[in-house]
Amino acid sequence: MRGLSWVELCPALQVRTGKAVESAVTYRSDPVNPFSTLMMKKAFPHRAALLATFAAFAAQAAPQATANATASATNATAAAANTAAPLGLELGKSKCARLAPAENHARTGRSEWAGGDTVELKRLERFHLPGLTRVTLNCDAQDTVALITMTFDRSALEDVRGKLDARYASLRKTEASAENGYAEWAAANGSLELLYGRDGKHFTVAYWARNAKAKYFSYSGAGSKPAAASAPAAPQPAPL
Repeated sequence: MRGLSWVELCPALQVRTGKAVESAVTYRSDPVNPFSTLMMKKAFPHRAALLATFAAFAAQAAPQATANATASATNATAAAANTAAPLGLELGKSKCARLAPAENHARTGRSEWAGGDTVELKRLERFHLPGLTRVTLNCDAQDTVALITMTFDRSALEDVRGKLDARYASLRKTEASAENGYAEWAAANGSLELLYGRDGKHFTVAYWARNAKAKYFSYSGAGSKPAAASAPAAPQPAPL
């Protein structure tokens, strides 16, 4: 006597199995388009590959965008944190009386607005800055450098401006077509300004120690102001 199978022992399973077989037969009896089936088989792998490509691109682009944004913010912060010390003279810290040797500078007057001496540097070729024609210092009552004004030949404009853009955080600048050019940068110990006339043969860069510019413009004493500080174009940049 043969043993009974699970299907024979369970009527419910017989019913379900019958329906499953019937369903399978019915499904297989439907007409099938071999061409569409072939296209689907080919399309699915291509679609999967395309989606995988997009996913990989997005995975790479997202971190890169975040990195770029972070790098830009970091660069701006680092630029604003740079200390301005043109020609080795740190704004608000270097002492005018300690300039040496004596033949490399000369006292030219009194800086009333700053409270100290006005000093002009000599033998500018030692700085190896193309186009540099004049450097004037305004010292405060504590004999520290409050303003450094540097004058250059117009031919050095792009080189100097490019170096300032690379080292300091840009605050504002005029359009190239403006009648008078102006640009401003921030430093950890003050600010810088670049000024020039569109048809001028020279341009100036001014390094202001922190709070020196406000002090200059608020000055209302009866004494004469130093020539270097009296002209807005006097502020000039040094080696960046």
